[in-house]
Amino acid sequence: MHLSGIRHEMDHRFCFALSRSKSCGTFSANPQDGFARFVIRIQTAANDIASVTLHTEDKYLHYYCADRLRMPEDQRPQAPEGFPFYGRWSTAQTFPMRKYSSDGVHDFFEAQIDINTICLRYYFELRDTNGAVKYYGDYQFTDTAPENPERMFDCPQTLREDMLFDTPDWAKNRVIYQIFPTAFAIGDTAPTNASAPADTTGTVSAPTDLHAEAAAARERLAASAARNPEWYRTPATGTMNLHGNLRGIIEALPHIQELGAGMIYLNPIFDSPVTPHKYDTYDYMHIEPSIGTEDDLRELVREAHKRDIRVILDGVFNHTSRDFFAFKDVLAHGRDSKYWDWYWLNDWPLTDISTPTQPNYKTFAYFAYMPKLNMSNPEVQDYFINVCCHWVKVAGIDGWRMDVADEIDHVFWKRLRTALHAINPETIIGAEVWHPAFDFLEGDEWDTVMNYHFLKAVKRFVATGELTASGFVDQIGFMRGMLHPNAWPIMWNLLDSHDTMRFQRVCGDDLDKYRLAVGIQMLSTGMPIVYYGDEYGLTGDNDPDCRRGMPWSREHQVPGMHDWFSRLIALRKSEPAIVDGEVLSTTADDSRGLVMIAKSLIAKEADASHVTPVERTDMDAYAAERERIANGPRVTIVYHNSPETHELQGFDGQLDLVSGERFNGTLKPYQVLALSSE
Repeated sequence: MHLSGIRHEMDHRFCFALSRSKSCGTFSANPQDGFARFVIRIQTAANDIASVTLHTEDKYLHYYCADRLRMPEDQRPQAPEGFPFYGRWSTAQTFPMRKYSSDGVHDFFEAQIDINTICLRYYFELRDTNGAVKYYGDYQFTDTAPENPERMFDCPQTLREDMLFDTPDWAKNRVIYQIFPTAFAIGDTAPTNASAPADTTGTVSAPTDLHAEAAAARERLAASAARNPEWYRTPATGTMNLHGNLRGIIEALPHIQELGAGMIYLNPIFDSPVTPHKYDTYDYMHIEPSIGTEDDLRELVREAHKRDIRVILDGVFNHTSRDFFAFKDVLAHGRDSKYWDWYWLNDWPLTDISTPTQPNYKTFAYFAYMPKLNMSNPEVQDYFINVCCHWVKVAGIDGWRMDVADEIDHVFWKRLRTALHAINPETIIGAEVWHPAFDFLEGDEWDTVMNYHFLKAVKRFVATGELTASGFVDQIGFMRGMLHPNAWPIMWNLLDSHDTMRFQRVCGDDLDKYRLAVGIQMLSTGMPIVYYGDEYGLTGDNDPDCRRGMPWSREHQVPGMHDWFSRLIALRKSEPAIVDGEVLSTTADDSRGLVMIAKSLIAKEADASHVTPVERTDMDAYAAERERIANGPRVTIVYHNSPETHELQGFDGQLDLVSGERFNGTLKPYQVLALSSE
């Protein structure tokens, strides 16, 4: 047994609540109200541990357990109602743990249990593949089970419930549509009833009307784009402003709804000087006039909500424009400015913006025209918390995507989450970060991140071939193993963005590879991001060429690509087991570039680790249920990353939910399948 590979932390990363209890516990009027769902996890070396058993008992009632009470049985007090375990007054319980993920280096085990106590004590029984057994409690390994509670781990129930990681239910597995406003659509129609407040009511367009409505909208937007001689210019440049606006996005809502997206993420729309990207904001309380008005934004949110589409904005709080009022005051008054501490400034005078050397103050990526804010300053925090709350109140937006978020103070994010949730607990906070950011995803800061780890894994597997099938599975397993279960279904799984090369270009414009990558994205748990134009095969190199005009005209679209996106998005909605079913098995075949993920059609992943106590470690109360699920109907998702054809046995005749055809046993190059056993 590799003890060095075993890790458990006695904190909210490895032991946390999934729900809150409704009362003070066992002795309340309704003892059942004191229960809450908890997750306990442990990490081990890969392929080393065959099974893990979780042992728990009440911290304070430990000495009243039947086997330790020093009095005749007929003189013992009666057990509280609802508290006995198999007829005994004993708080000791045993739970089998499930291996829910693996990354090739570590295996991850968890058990989701219902507890009703003041403080839980627990320890692990680990059995390796050779049959050796060790017990682990209070960060110590022993050969026998610990009897003293002080040799066990500790979990205070109320404290963990207070730290509950609540994520918005509406966001789970919803498709995101990302829009770069100046390059998306030019609206011609005048606003109607624009000053009405945003709301979440309204009637969603019926499917029979939606297709015609979307087609008509695309025709109008294609005509508007055609009147702009720069619209289809390639490559795009950093100064090319195509003058897309919010009215165009409002007109495009039928297209977005028909595609199947349920959330719009807008790149910055606030006042900034001349850049089309607007990441150099100088007024966060006003919308850039060339993009639209506050009334336009309210109307966009209102009309999107009617179609069950949420809207989030880009929050650029790491840096500002040099024309932002605070920095202008610094430029005018130097060290005497009351805003001197709003930025990271040391020297005076400051480097001129035209100086081709590294500026003598902190900036975003050494660009002198974007000075970095001191977000550790409470005054700066107050200002931007007010900005975020303002747009939630005034326009009814559903959340924020935060730019360069991992370079901003943790205290700010904690304060912001509290402030936003006081207005709307369903507000989502997502963030840009190009690496796993587990320290920000602990329930008190962000809800989710742009999942660049997913992008890198798909890129290395499909586009460059650096990863084998098993290597790809390991990369996904790492994220799944490390993330909170509430964060897993709302990770923003992107293939490209305004900051990256278009993924189709990453694939060398090989459309078969690109379709495979899209298939992986759409059939994975999480929130896939469709970067505007991806659905039409819009290509492009790195920023700024990835910000070309939206190809509304058919002559600029890749035939069949929109249908591919629509079909996959419709499938993930019509067959929720694809993204939400319990993972029954994951298989990788490196020789054929083959990944197969079997998911249950009758059991949800969210409930897979939930267990009831067993009286002995060799008894599993869920054994019959698990056998029913394991042998029940399933959908097998297949990614075939190979230019060759291969045979796949055991699935002949099963319905492929992607194509709607029966599988004949032959894998085509770069094929994606979802084979149903029903």
